[in-house]
Amino acid sequence: MDGIIKWLEESYMPIASRIGEQRHLKAIRDGIVALIPLLLIGSLFLILAFPPIPVLADMVKPYVGNLTSVNNATMGLMGLMAAFSVAYSLANSYKMDPLANSLFSVAAFMLATPFTKDGNITSAWMGSKGLFVAMLSAIFVVEIQRYMIRNKLVFKLPEGVPPAVARSFTALLPGFFSVAIVWFINAILLSSQTNIQDVIYKILAAPILSMGGSLPAFLLCILFAQLLWCVGIHGAALVQGIMSPVWFALAEQNAAAKAAGEALPNIVCNQLWDVYALIGGSGATLALAFMLLMASKSRQLKVLGKSAIIPSLFNINEPILFGMPIVMNPVIMIPFIFTPLITATVAYFVMDAGLVDKMFAIAPWTTPAIINAFLDTGDIKAAVLQLGCFAISAVMYYPFFRMWDKAKAKEENIATEETKITPSQGFHA
Repeated sequence: MDGIIKWLEESYMPIASRIGEQRHLKAIRDGIVALIPLLLIGSLFLILAFPPIPVLADMVKPYVGNLTSVNNATMGLMGLMAAFSVAYSLANSYKMDPLANSLFSVAAFMLATPFTKDGNITSAWMGSKGLFVAMLSAIFVVEIQRYMIRNKLVFKLPEGVPPAVARSFTALLPGFFSVAIVWFINAILLSSQTNIQDVIYKILAAPILSMGGSLPAFLLCILFAQLLWCVGIHGAALVQGIMSPVWFALAEQNAAAKAAGEALPNIVCNQLWDVYALIGGSGATLALAFMLLMASKSRQLKVLGKSAIIPSLFNINEPILFGMPIVMNPVIMIPFIFTPLITATVAYFVMDAGLVDKMFAIAPWTTPAIINAFLDTGDIKAAVLQLGCFAISAVMYYPFFRMWDKAKAKEENIATEETKITPSQGFHA
């Protein structure tokens, strides 16, 4: 076990940290995270449009169209908004004008999007289907701006011109070239009866979504996150930062299918991570929090359980991760790594068998267990499945918890006995 920890510290952690700090990946992560409030609002109205209680569903049935329009204006415009937010984040990291870059990124994204014969916007490309073109257009526009500004290929206005005007003219020439290049490429593709969106989706987006939506890829992401946590790095934040464009795109596909009254296509999505892999936080530690509170013989672990149980109910488990600790703890690391792998696998196959509905809404990640499963699916059986996963995590953690609790209680007893020894008893002439 010491060799594994040494490998994690010396080999795995530096590589993972460099990936997590890569500028363009950070910009994509921050840009997608900025959209989460809108996605949550869209999900809320989707739940209101399709309430899990039959009586309420009958009451709101005449208003479904109006309610789902909010989802169309939020989750349904994920690609368009990502073109703005990712460019804003990347330009900000370069200390460039974020607003100008974001506006040109949106323009480039729209030029890459096919219009109908009547000149109308094709709404299908505004959501998750156009997300990858949105991210690429953001990076392309910002890098063009950066290159031309660095090489002074911009209009330089005299001093005394208002800063807002000067920034606009600085961005003018790079913006023209970035938009013109996208227009030219798309014009060539349109002559061949295709377009940038379609080409990127077929070559890049569809394979990534297919691969990222598979169970093996999902489990690999969980494994990476857990290994990072074992050496003290916030593995969930790093992995979700990289995978959120894929998982939120898959979630948006489910939301769109639900709004259209179609079968939900995806099991793997961001909600699978929140609801079944992270019950109580990374490592599915909610059952462990209850053990610390109710079954600890160690005074230290009992106190930890009292302080950790409330945050754990809201999926915040840093008190356990660093207080027990789980980080750098070769005993508790074993169930911490394998428990979410098992619970996610069980949940996947239960949903794949059609025994529990797939997830179409996105509850905030701090929503307590049982409630989040019910809200995300509208199916009470999802809450039962989550309880089953909770029981699995309890079985996984119990023997390791008992071992650690016994060792900590023994340490405390030895320390107590030592404090009873008086100075005269402890020293001899």
